[in-house]
Amino acid sequence: KSLPSAADNTQHKYFRPIFNQQGGSCGQASGVAYNFTYAINFARNLAANTPQTQYPSHYTWNFLNGGVGNGSFYFDGWEIISANGCPNVETYGGSLWEGGDRRWMSGYSNFRAGMQNRALEMFTIDVSTPDGLLVLKEWMNNQLNGSAVGGLANFAAGVSGTFSMTMLPTGTPEAYKSVVTHWDAEVNHAMTFVGYNDSVRYDFNMDGKYTNNIDINNDNTVDMRDWEIGGLIMVNSWGLVGADWKSVV
Repeated sequence: KSLPSAADNTQHKYFRPIFNQQGGSCGQASGVAYNFTYAINFARNLAANTPQTQYPSHYTWNFLNGGVGNGSFYFDGWEIISANGCPNVETYGGSLWEGGDRRWMSGYSNFRAGMQNRALEMFTIDVSTPDGLLVLKEWMNNQLNGSAVGGLANFAAGVSGTFSMTMLPTGTPEAYKSVVTHWDAEVNHAMTFVGYNDSVRYDFNMDGKYTNNIDINNDNTVDMRDWEIGGLIMVNSWGLVGADWKSVV
């Protein structure tokens, strides 16, 4: 279908403010505190700016981190929510990480309240081809059902080693905003896609041109790894006080 050239779901009231995760909770910070929070508030038409409409990273993470702060998968958190629900931040105790990484919530009334907040279905989208990327973009534009509001999606990538960021170049759309130019091969961090922008540009091979149809990495194949036009918008749980962590990839 014909899609608009850009979509940014952080502009909707269902998206909670960016925050700084605690410990290795990125799987649940992205999957629950961002994505599930957004989805359930969209379903209820509520703004995600209060403790009653935000959902904690640590409720699910503390069932999954081995008691020592290990990482986790967002799908495992969603399965917990599907089976037993998730309390909101107010019920959990007032913060995303109330009690740290070894606390299990107590109290029948608290668990009963959490049971009102569940996930029904979870899906994956294969984005290894342009067609798959188009499906993801349509999801982020209209949730694949014609909705006026798009959805979020989680992903994981390597943010150490050869990971690098810079700014989009002057004279291009969204100039001076952050852009991820390289992920490390070791996948070690979960994040959230919130939209896309087909107009952003970055000259990876420094030939003075922005192209999507030239083999710029010399692998004798022209595919999405050669694209220099268009990007996905992501958010991260590395927010600082008074500053967002939002970038194009």
